[in-house]
Amino acid sequence: MKVIFYGNVIEYTNGDKLFLPGNCTTIRELINELGDHYSNRFKEFLFGKETCFFLVNGKGLMMTGGLDTKIQNEDKIEVLPFAEAG
Repeated sequence: MKVIFYGNVIEYTNGDKLFLPGNCTTIRELINELGDHYSNRFKEFLFGKETCFFLVNGKGLMMTGGLDTKIQNEDKIEVLPFAEAG
């Protein structure tokens, strides 16, 4: 699988726009791996409320099972910042 970062999320990844994780089976496991790879600050950001959202193969987590969404090696996971209303 590949994880693609967008917008200000990239600030937490040392400029990386792409991450190829190990053997994660859920979004929750993926977030923990991202935190281990980048920083606990990034993990806190990802677990925070209204800071970012995930798409798994183009579908939001509310449609796929939340943090317990099952993921597989062929999946594309996108991590996007929430847009603030102006």
